Amino acid sequence: MRRRLAHRDEGGAVAVMVGVLAVVLFGVAALAVDLGNAWARERSVQKQVDLTALSVSHLLPASETDLATITTAAAAYLVRNAASGQGTVLPGDLHNGSVLDGEVHLQDENGAPCQTDCVRLSVTAPQARVDFGLAGALGQGGTDVQRSATVQVFSSIPRGESVLPFWLPSGCALGPAMLDATPGSGPGKFGSTTVTADADEAATSARSAPSAATASPAATPTATPTATPTATPTATPTVLPSDVQQGGHTVVGPIVPSVAWVGQTLTVSNLRLTKIPSNIDRASIRFVAPDGTWHEYAAMDVGRTDPLIVPPFSIGPEVTGTPGTWRVYGVVQEKNDRKLPQISVDHQTLTVNGTPPASAPPAPAPAPLPATGAGMDSEIVVPASTAVGCVGQQRGNFGQLDSPRKSGEGTADALALNIAAGLDHLLEPYRFASGAAVVKECGSGTRTIPGARLDDVSQDGRNCITGLPGNRVSPLGPGFLTGVGARPGRIAAERGSTTCQGRSDVSYGGATINNDVLSCFLRGGASLDDISKATGVTPAMLDPAVIRSPRFVWVPVVHAADRVQKGFQPIREFVPAFVTDESPVSTRGLSDATAANGIVLNGGGRQVQGIQVYVFNKDALPIEASAPTVAYDPVVGMKVGRLVR
Repeated sequence: MRRRLAHRDEGGAVAVMVGVLAVVLFGVAALAVDLGNAWARERSVQKQVDLTALSVSHLLPASETDLATITTAAAAYLVRNAASGQGTVLPGDLHNGSVLDGEVHLQDENGAPCQTDCVRLSVTAPQARVDFGLAGALGQGGTDVQRSATVQVFSSIPRGESVLPFWLPSGCALGPAMLDATPGSGPGKFGSTTVTADADEAATSARSAPSAATASPAATPTATPTATPTATPTATPTVLPSDVQQGGHTVVGPIVPSVAWVGQTLTVSNLRLTKIPSNIDRASIRFVAPDGTWHEYAAMDVGRTDPLIVPPFSIGPEVTGTPGTWRVYGVVQEKNDRKLPQISVDHQTLTVNGTPPASAPPAPAPAPLPATGAGMDSEIVVPASTAVGCVGQQRGNFGQLDSPRKSGEGTADALALNIAAGLDHLLEPYRFASGAAVVKECGSGTRTIPGARLDDVSQDGRNCITGLPGNRVSPLGPGFLTGVGARPGRIAAERGSTTCQGRSDVSYGGATINNDVLSCFLRGGASLDDISKATGVTPAMLDPAVIRSPRFVWVPVVHAADRVQKGFQPIREFVPAFVTDESPVSTRGLSDATAANGIVLNGGGRQVQGIQVYVFNKDALPIEASAPTVAYDPVVGMKVGRLVR
């Protein structure tokens, strides 16, 4: 009997234990199923909010006044990609101060709350309800799932291997451009057929200017140099430089109310060009020194209005270092015009008075004018070193880049290899602080502008570049055509054969090279003129396959409008270019490229002496999502939105 009772007790205990374990196992199973559903819902909500944040990132940078547009777009994407368990999202829900129904916040690049020019956007999705099933038996009715995402916009920049080791001044960053490495005399002469009052002023300035040998700077300057425009513009000399022809337009001042001491930088503003033709492609401002040498500054990329308003620009010791009366002309180039640029019928004057302060070196004396007399021409030779304008193709308007390589080649060898293979490190634009004045020099040594990283060592992130003094001829042939060591030339067919219909690879300069033209990649009836406009350019105008042609390159742009700059200059942006000599009139199937197609050989046909490229608006290209990026800069553009949290 006792044994039977013992067995009954044991059986009851087992039953109780099984019951308890069943409940536990049932609960665990319930939690596993329901928590698994909650985890899956979190993934769904995260995907929803990630997609929403990326989809509205094109609206950044933004300010508080843009929130209505942003919340409307965000609400639409949240609804379109709604997760189960969410209610309908309205735009007003996303900025009502309650996070439960979703919220949108603007942030700066550090994640702090932001009101203007905000580059970050945080999006929180509305709560998604997950009702528990099996876990309901345990008293757990469900849970609410909510996720957030933060997106930031950056500026895309080209990889080093895509960058051609040349630089463009900011006023010449659209349309045809030419690197002319030809040695020789200057582009022409600047003078007059008679000794006019203007010529007398120049002669007087030349005779009275202090020379480097006799000038003795005092501790206190004796006079303040000023820029004094004439009340009435005077006529252009009838003997013009050989690089321009007479135009019918005028240049209107004033130039500047005052200047700093001799040798310092000043800003020129309030200049206008009037009576200009309606189809102007480029314009520049030419400063002619008392001795007739001149410097030219970009005025505007594209102009279609009369008057043409010249944006403010900076000049430095190349002008202010020479006391005397300077003549200031406007030079314009008509679209599709292969003839000489046109110079204004009149000019303003800029008089630099005074001596440098004691801390500054004395200004060099200008060269004396040739002897003149009644009936004799007053002709002044313009040295080639000062011919730099961004109009016309008679002289070069972009320069070679002095960028080092990790392998330590000398200047010429490094340039050839940089042409063939691209740079071996990443250059970045210099980012000017908000409200800071834009300058065209980075400085040197320990005296540099804040944040300047000089390209004097091969390291990523360099943002200040320097040009070579003069242009080197010998690296061009190997760099572009025949190759350097194991590296084929930049446009060698080995790097990519011609793909343009009706064209084929050609032998040129001892190498077989690609013979693509930019116009064959045009779409939608666009012309080269259309894609080189400052505004209104879209990727619909250009086949993205253009980037696969070996003739496609990127070129850094600097603020300076002249190659007189000898020091390091801040990179402002990068622009896409194509090695070709086509003009803006070219369209798909109607190219006007010559047989040389952008490569200029010397008379014997054995040495490359120049390169021509066509620069176009980067808005014609799609953004490469995987490209390197830097902090967003509206000058650089190329906006890319990326999730940062």
